[in-house]
Amino acid sequence: MQAHHHTVAVRPGDSFDRWHHVTCREFSLTECRRLADDAFQASIAIHHFGPLVINDIWSKTAAADRIRVMRSSGDTRKDSRDYFMLWLTLHGEVSFAQNGRDAQMHRGDLMLHDQSQPFTLEFAPQAHAIMVSIPRPLLVSRLPDAHRLTARRIGRDSKVGALASLFIRQLVRFDDDAGPAAIRLGAAALDIFATTLQSELTDDSLRHGDERLARVKAYMLAHLDDPGLDLDSIATAQNLAPRTLNRLFAREGTTPIRWLWQQRLAGAYSALAERRFAHVTDVALAFGFSDVSHFSRAFKIAFGRSPHHVMG
Repeated sequence: MQAHHHTVAVRPGDSFDRWHHVTCREFSLTECRRLADDAFQASIAIHHFGPLVINDIWSKTAAADRIRVMRSSGDTRKDSRDYFMLWLTLHGEVSFAQNGRDAQMHRGDLMLHDQSQPFTLEFAPQAHAIMVSIPRPLLVSRLPDAHRLTARRIGRDSKVGALASLFIRQLVRFDDDAGPAAIRLGAAALDIFATTLQSELTDDSLRHGDERLARVKAYMLAHLDDPGLDLDSIATAQNLAPRTLNRLFAREGTTPIRWLWQQRLAGAYSALAERRFAHVTDVALAFGFSDVSHFSRAFKIAFGRSPHHVMG
């Protein structure tokens, strides 16, 4: 995996068809109503920081037109790519709808969207935004409940949001000179993004949730490296009956042990992609796998790629 490189995928003057291919096929499978070339201009510059991708997106259409990109449930079934997208609006208005929520973004606003779920994205006649493409495990390993935080606007008056915005703006200024630091910069950016989303959105989104479940999850995350962690040991540590523990997780459509292994695999993916370990064996052991072969099989099933492939 090349640590950092920069490409221009769409230039002003390119056709709508070229923009459509990059936006609606290369980013993910979506659809957009065709716009006449004579009233359409756009540019897309792509910066790779290891597994993290920063997309600088600008578009201009006729005053009566808006670019409207839609991803249906059928599109998600056909397209297995699994990313979160963090948006920073620089100019104009960007509207987004997902999971029954709507976000209207203006200059300086941030918003997260889940590429694995249907959505509608709309750009004003003149709009400029940066879209950060984040492989799901990289965010989930830092923020397990990220899927609950989509289509929620973080306003430009947020102090921690302003820090995340500044970091994004600085990343797009790199050409090809980040060198070996690119992966570390990407990891630092993810830490800032996760902190921003958690501090600005989590309390509100989980206000009606179960605090016991949050405590159990925090305990499990702190002990991902313990291969002996099981339902009984978790329940004992949290002073809960195993059946109560199962009931808490059943509300989210999962079980304690399934959730535990998902977090272990997400953490391992993140560690491999960010090259925090020199050997796959070390990653497996660090995330509670005592059998490296079992780890490799489970990893391939979960992500469709081997640990060595992700490590690059």
